[in-house]
Amino acid sequence: MAILDVGKVDKEFYYDGDDLGAEIVAMEDGRKKTVFKTWSPLATGVYLNLYLGGRGDNKMETLPMQQLDKGVWYVELFRNCDGYFYTYSYEFNYKWPRNETIDIYAKACGVNGERGAVVDMRDTDPPGWDKVERPKCENACKAVVYECHVRDFSIDESSGVRPEYRGKFKGMTQSRTRCGRSETCLDHLKELGITHVHLLPVADYATVDESKPEVPQFNWGYDPKNYNCLEGSYSTDPEDPKCRIREFKEMVMTLHKNGIGVIMDVVYNHTYYTEESSFEKAFPKYYHRTWKDGSFSNGSGCGNETASDHLMYRKFMLDSLKFWATEYKIDGFRFDLMALHDIETVNMIRDELDRIDPQLLMYGEGWTGGESPMPADKLAYKWNSYDFGRVGLFNDNIRDSVKGGTFNPYDLGYISGNRNTASILRRGIVGSVPHYQLRDANEACWAFEPTQAVNYCEAHDNNTLWDKLKISSSNHYSPEDLIKMDRLAAAIVILSQGMPFLQLGQDFLRTKPRLLKEGETPDETNIYSSDSYNAPDFTNSIKWGRKNDYRCVFNYYKALIRLRKESGLFSMSSKEQVEKHLQFLDNGDWNFIVWKLEDEKECYVVALNPYSEERYLNLPWGIFYRRLDEFGYVDENGCQGYVRCAPMSATVFKRR
Repeated sequence: MAILDVGKVDKEFYYDGDDLGAEIVAMEDGRKKTVFKTWSPLATGVYLNLYLGGRGDNKMETLPMQQLDKGVWYVELFRNCDGYFYTYSYEFNYKWPRNETIDIYAKACGVNGERGAVVDMRDTDPPGWDKVERPKCENACKAVVYECHVRDFSIDESSGVRPEYRGKFKGMTQSRTRCGRSETCLDHLKELGITHVHLLPVADYATVDESKPEVPQFNWGYDPKNYNCLEGSYSTDPEDPKCRIREFKEMVMTLHKNGIGVIMDVVYNHTYYTEESSFEKAFPKYYHRTWKDGSFSNGSGCGNETASDHLMYRKFMLDSLKFWATEYKIDGFRFDLMALHDIETVNMIRDELDRIDPQLLMYGEGWTGGESPMPADKLAYKWNSYDFGRVGLFNDNIRDSVKGGTFNPYDLGYISGNRNTASILRRGIVGSVPHYQLRDANEACWAFEPTQAVNYCEAHDNNTLWDKLKISSSNHYSPEDLIKMDRLAAAIVILSQGMPFLQLGQDFLRTKPRLLKEGETPDETNIYSSDSYNAPDFTNSIKWGRKNDYRCVFNYYKALIRLRKESGLFSMSSKEQVEKHLQFLDNGDWNFIVWKLEDEKECYVVALNPYSEERYLNLPWGIFYRRLDEFGYVDENGCQGYVRCAPMSATVFKRR
């Protein structure tokens, strides 16, 4: 096929209807019909294939579709096709073989996502679904986000979840689960006090065989196959398209009833397959970006990149996100490699989410995985953040200043003895916005508002914080010191301006042990996994017994979250508020970071001591008490003037 003139296609064939896909429609006489629509303007023929099952040799019929305006193909069946499975076959230049593939707009699918499923979505609503509302979230800084993988969450027997629910959506709905003296899973989320669960991708992905649920299989899910369908391996019956939908809704409803929002990790930046993807089969060389010679570009590092600047892929993204936000009552979206999406599309998505509910969260990665043909100033890179200031970005500056460079496991950070990161860290503390007291580390001053800064020091990528500390610092510090470092890192992330982001199990020193290959000699780095995207449960699953072992760490994280929620001074939403109410106090030591948060009602002083020895500071005027000591406890005894801060700790004082 000749190189596609995308501009001409977009000008002549852009379709703004909201009815692509398969839709069951009520007729005036009370009966129902099913309408199928797809978009492929340069096809010379499109055919609908109907099946009885999600796999196997059970085709019922193949029907030619009629071409309408704007490249839309259409067929209408005067019967309710709920329960049928379907694909489309696309013909180009009147040539065989035709490209048979699932509908990119399919909202449900059969096992392994090979065929779309026609589903009456109202039949998938659990009892009470229509009455459950989203938890309130005034702005991104009011959220405390906890990143979870559905399988990790409950697959280990220590979760206490019923065996048939382990690793499934239903594993996140079961309450009263325990491991020894500790609450696990749903009750753990409630006990910790987080506001939102961020789910690693739950849309249908390619590399887990859903037809073999008895075989242990794992993937993070960044290998997208069907964007509007749910992953079947997380359901108790992958063969039944409605089962995964109903169980996911039950999970969302359970979390909402417990005051916890649900954020979806979405992967619109690439497709797992390229030439064999449903997008490429439906309209070759349109949905992916290409170089001038027509070859696929690879800005994702995964073999291709999608073209958000092409109008019908932009529309697909918008339609898909609206579907998830409305049908499933999703509370926010995290965008994988968001810098591959053009800024115009990112702003249009934010506008669309605002129309649904302004409290919906939206944030993503401000980087790519490779070179893109799209001009860098048009893409949603972190350094272009002012052009899409209502959208959050992961703050890799605070991450690396806290624990050391992510891609060098031996690199040290503020918590582990590096005395050269305090300037960058200060920028992170104020939410990465301009501040009158800060004159250096301008590269870390990137946020339009503190609501744009997603502060973290651990996520699914790379080593966990605990493993990083074990690798970089265990030769120089005791295990007790490493725990102090971890707690100090948590205090920085949770008490800084911006939105705090934690990984599941971080609050009890999550580790990712690696299974060594035969003949491999263990060393201090290879015994931990730094890229566990397809590692077994041995590496990825949550061992809830660690919560018993490190209860003191969990209690500290819990105390930090409670403190953050106590006062709006820890979650200011504008740079004007931060400049007015946050002041760094000079104590003669740049690395002993102390700041005051004060308004007309209350005053806090936060002190970070990264040293192995205690430090002292002079409190402002008034009588204070220790609102948080190095263990997370409150000391009601009044104090003033010269006060002690324990080694390797954060201390918070509050004026009476």
